[in-house]
Amino acid sequence: MVPPGLHIALQHPQLSTDPRVLCAAARACKAWKEAVQHCRARNTAVVFDAKAPLHKLRSFAQWLPRHASLLNSITAPACWINDPESYWYGQPWESHLEAAQQLLHQALQAAAGPTVSAAAGADAAAAAALASSAAGSVSSTQQSSCHITQQQQQQQQQQQQQQQQQQQQQQQQQQQQHGWRLASFSSGMPGAADLLHLLPGHSLTHLHLHLHLQSGTADALSGLSQLSRLCSLQQLHLHSNGFRYELPAGCLDGLAQHSQLTSFKLTGGWDKWAGQELRVLLEQPLPLHQLEVHGVYQDDYYKGLPSLTHLTQLTELCTPQSMDGCPALPAQLQTLHMGECTDLAHVLRLQQLQRLTLCPDFAEQRQLLQLEKLPALHELHLGYSALCGGAAAAAAAAPIWVLLPQLRGLSATSLPKPDKQPASAAAILAGAAAATQLTSLTVNFSTNEMEPPRAGEHAIALCGRLAGLKGLRQLSLQAACLVPGDAAALTALNGLTGLTLMSLHDALDEAAAIALARSLKGLEHLHLWRCSIDVNSAALLSAVGQLKQLRELWCWGSGSLTQQSLMPLTGLSCLQQLDVWRDEDVADEVMKRFWAAVRQQ
Repeated sequence: MVPPGLHIALQHPQLSTDPRVLCAAARACKAWKEAVQHCRARNTAVVFDAKAPLHKLRSFAQWLPRHASLLNSITAPACWINDPESYWYGQPWESHLEAAQQLLHQALQAAAGPTVSAAAGADAAAAAALASSAAGSVSSTQQSSCHITQQQQQQQQQQQQQQQQQQQQQQQQQQQQHGWRLASFSSGMPGAADLLHLLPGHSLTHLHLHLHLQSGTADALSGLSQLSRLCSLQQLHLHSNGFRYELPAGCLDGLAQHSQLTSFKLTGGWDKWAGQELRVLLEQPLPLHQLEVHGVYQDDYYKGLPSLTHLTQLTELCTPQSMDGCPALPAQLQTLHMGECTDLAHVLRLQQLQRLTLCPDFAEQRQLLQLEKLPALHELHLGYSALCGGAAAAAAAAPIWVLLPQLRGLSATSLPKPDKQPASAAAILAGAAAATQLTSLTVNFSTNEMEPPRAGEHAIALCGRLAGLKGLRQLSLQAACLVPGDAAALTALNGLTGLTLMSLHDALDEAAAIALARSLKGLEHLHLWRCSIDVNSAALLSAVGQLKQLRELWCWGSGSLTQQSLMPLTGLSCLQQLDVWRDEDVADEVMKRFWAAVRQQ
């Protein structure tokens, strides 16, 4: 008999979130093992790392069915490697990845149970057939030789829908009895959509799929039709890494019946038909609080978002497209991220708006001052680029930035080099340096990567002027024509958590880079690219190795990292991403040992 205290202890997230802790407890003694087997806490979060050795992934596939009731979430992150043709634990990477995909599928299938898996597979086929029937109904009824009337087709579709609903109810009951109660699933691996039929529709509340263009096959597309079965979804994010990824007809229709869906994101690259599917969905009275739409191809068939005023619970809207000329926005919006803006009239009606991001392209930049009429606004981000306003708009608005107390983020990209338009560059940089309320600043000049910027009469000492921006947390400078060593002045910005310095060449030499690493102790992201530094410098790597909060490190200059050079970086226990130019002796096996050492900290 298991002591009651053990059952109570395992309910605590500290003991039941990490599967390694559970396994250690199960190995401790028989009582702990029985307590783990009967634990109902559902706190365990699993990360399925496809880069891990296959024997470890097989162990997980065997472990999951016996402990399915413990799981709260499964995350299978995207797995990118520098050389797809490299070998991974003695076999080609593609073979390793394919084996990892199969093991994840087997693990989920076993956790869901064979009866459930078979029912879900039939469910997917029925949904695909239903979508195909719906797509072809109009054209088929137009043929005079057709023997089935439109009314009969509708009756058939209704019967199919009823059968599908009955199958879903049976499947949910079986999964509940089986103990498969997963709440969150996220996958960036190829074939992610093929796994949807194995997920529990009654308990899954969060779903994030990173879809790959090469996996946009008929099977993968039919897998997406399973979205309608996941009736408990609260947050759904579909991201495509390809341009104009296709969505199967009708795959979003069922979301209109999801009464708990509060967040929907469609990002990446999608074709015009996805836009039509989206438009049909958004015309429904959805309970959404958050909506994000990026990368939907627009043409004569898809003109952008419809009116959203009927979404009475929507408080956050994010889309990079222009909202000029669009129907009225929901009055209760609190967060709005939009693209090009030539008229603030529709924005100024949003009296509850708290956070606003836009790309201003006004004929008169003083229109920005009208934003003071928004009583709740406390966070403003402005973006200027070659596609929106450009250097002319940024230079005209620069004197106004200091007058906007809500301004927190400023991005000016694709700017002409200072030696091409010195007056515009000077105005923009002066305006940015004066806006002491900023927490994020990006200034990127256009550059020819094959030609380093020439320090001469147009070279400027910018970084010393930025030293007054004490509230900055994120700073990105690219291809600015700065005087040699100028970046060292950024050591005064000791509140920075993210720093990106790209194509600064002599403005960031080794001495300046070491000074920055020694001064900016709170850095979590450090990107140094095409600067005058030696990435193999022991002094530089030793200084970087003391940045205990660092999660991302990009370091590209002269030289290449050796095995010995990696040693000072093994103490970075928070490090998740390392992108450096490696020496020939730093093979994949060396990097695996490096990451193993990092994770042991």
